[in-house]
Amino acid sequence: MTRRQTALLLALASIWGGSYALIKVALDDGIPWAWVAFLRIGLGALVVTAIAVQRLGWRPLTGNAAWMPPIAAAQIALPFLLISWGERRLDSGLAGVLVAMAPLFTVLLAGRFVPDTALGRRGVLGVGIGFVGVVLLFGVDLSGDGELVVAGLALVAAALGYGIGATLSRVRLRGMPPLAASAATLLWSTAITGLFAVPSGLPPAPAAGTVLALVLLGAVGTGIAYVIFFTLNAEVGPSRAMLVTYLAPVFAIVYGTAFLDETVTAAMVAGIVLVIGGSLLGSGWSRRRAATVPEA
Repeated sequence: MTRRQTALLLALASIWGGSYALIKVALDDGIPWAWVAFLRIGLGALVVTAIAVQRLGWRPLTGNAAWMPPIAAAQIALPFLLISWGERRLDSGLAGVLVAMAPLFTVLLAGRFVPDTALGRRGVLGVGIGFVGVVLLFGVDLSGDGELVVAGLALVAAALGYGIGATLSRVRLRGMPPLAASAATLLWSTAITGLFAVPSGLPPAPAAGTVLALVLLGAVGTGIAYVIFFTLNAEVGPSRAMLVTYLAPVFAIVYGTAFLDETVTAAMVAGIVLVIGGSLLGSGWSRRRAATVPEA
């Protein structure tokens, strides 16, 4: 990777890692969790769709119409809703660590359903190590509080959604331009999250800082971040672009500690080492493997 590509990778990790802190800011100001997800995705959809239409036109966005709703639900809408719901109780840094399980689920699902991605011994060992890290987090940082455990499970479910969405995208969106697939997925996700947010009524008027957090979360953390990912995906390939998944939780912990006065526990440090280490080991199950992160 060139210096420019490395800089883009680090920028993307810092943006996605910061999303957890921005979600926390919005929630703490009283914005309902469903509205946080809806506004984030909606703003991101505006950015990505504008770029996609300018470059490709509308027609490519209408491809694979039958599979777009389930992929959007699994890959973006439901995970974003679950993350916002879970962060009502969890620190942003811990949320980032739990969502880092996504590559583990992707490895398991791709090994089962995607041709030429059979899970070997290293893959099984990596998945096992990653799950030990999660068990450690639940056994230490989340023990003794039922609401925290449920919130943690919501974050794990969000990671599972990412894995399902990644696998479906790889199998069902093959050949669709990445930018078009992203725009279509975000538009469908906006509609899906709107079903949860709009019936609850308008959220309270946010403070200026919260408005800024939501704009950054949507336009930058969802919209521009996707454009950066597509650029990396095209230049260095999905397998290297996937490295962002392992870097983002580190940024999430740093932001949570620096700006939200969150505490970093020994269990969190051990958990992130095991989760990320297991993901790295598991995602390298075959030199000839197809990438587990889809172009979409």
